[in-house]
Amino acid sequence: MATIKDVAKIAGVSYNTVSFVVNGVDKVAPATKERVLKAIEKLNYKPNKTARALVGGKADSIAFISTRFTSVFGMNILREIEDGVHLAGLSSNYDLIPFSTRGEAGFKEQIIESIIHNRKADAIIMLGIKPGQENMAKLKKEGIPVVIIDGTLAGAHSVKCDNEKGAYLAAEYLVKAGRKNIAYLGMTKTAGETWPSIIEREQGYKKALAEKGIAVNDRLMATVNNNYINEGRAIMQTLLKGNKEIDAVFCGAGDNTAIGAINAIKQAGLRVPQDIAVVGYDDIPVASAFTPSLTTVRQPVEKMGNEAFIIALEAMQGRLKNPTNLVFEPELIVRESA
Repeated sequence: MATIKDVAKIAGVSYNTVSFVVNGVDKVAPATKERVLKAIEKLNYKPNKTARALVGGKADSIAFISTRFTSVFGMNILREIEDGVHLAGLSSNYDLIPFSTRGEAGFKEQIIESIIHNRKADAIIMLGIKPGQENMAKLKKEGIPVVIIDGTLAGAHSVKCDNEKGAYLAAEYLVKAGRKNIAYLGMTKTAGETWPSIIEREQGYKKALAEKGIAVNDRLMATVNNNYINEGRAIMQTLLKGNKEIDAVFCGAGDNTAIGAINAIKQAGLRVPQDIAVVGYDDIPVASAFTPSLTTVRQPVEKMGNEAFIIALEAMQGRLKNPTNLVFEPELIVRESA
């Protein structure tokens, strides 16, 4: 693979001159510039983007940071942002760089610091997490805009769905259907990286029950560490052993947890929805194909990912002077499970 040294040698110029040409710095005589461009073409030289960023201040990249990429919601968001890059016609010269924090707050800050110091990205999109106060100040100083999906932060752009309302709609629907002992399966709250939606969905569930005169029963509330089918099955099996009165379950953790819960209910010899109604969250593709088809709360994932990319693009191009904060409406999708 050709290097900047190879280009400089063939063109008969210094490394700095090649760097000026590559980064569009208007300090090179036309004849010299032509020699450098011919050398680049001859060698099929591809400039190192990190080096270009350090010299010219542009990385030609957008960073996407999430706790993990295993969730269906996270993968769909990433896909929409990736599609946005492609549809914007930037796929040939612009990169989308994904980073996973693995749920560690310290590692998240290390990633952000690396982006800042090495200018690895011109904008950062974060899913369910946000920079610490110190790094947010550094990002602002360096002119690197931040877009947060599923959360908010002063000084940052944000795109989210009204999760409290979505959970409220689900719990309210179950109450109106005559269910009185509604279990709740949420995500475990952690000290470091708790998504705001985890808290908001639990609040929506409790609010709906309170307004309908139903006391929240802590024995009917449980959490999973991840939105996995096997975790949903296991936690539902545990709930059923000690709580025979359960007649409904709202899975704020997500649709995979709901599918696991339905499996556990069936294995216990109970029927869905006749004995226990089940409502999920997210409306993942398999929700409508599963048997029974899953009643769930739909988030406009396509719009959220798309808008996050558009905001990041406009912000890094200097077209957004003030933070943009978008909140999308959830929709209850009624199917066979409830």
